[in-house]
Amino acid sequence: MLNIHDRYSIVLYQTYMARHQASRTSQKITIQMLSQYTGFSEEIILEALEFGKLSPDLSLR
Repeated sequence: MLNIHDRYSIVLYQTYMARHQASRTSQKITIQMLSQYTGFSEEIILEALEFGKLSPDLSLR
């Protein structure tokens, strides 16, 4: 079973991938769009941005 920090990291990674995909099409992405793309609530995405960890080779620029 995943602990809460692992869950945040999974949400953060999926958020990163959705943001990256949107940037390829030159779209400005909102938290609501990230929620729709990933299926996670806006609250969970915001918590993941605060508490999640990405591998060092990925960054949220």
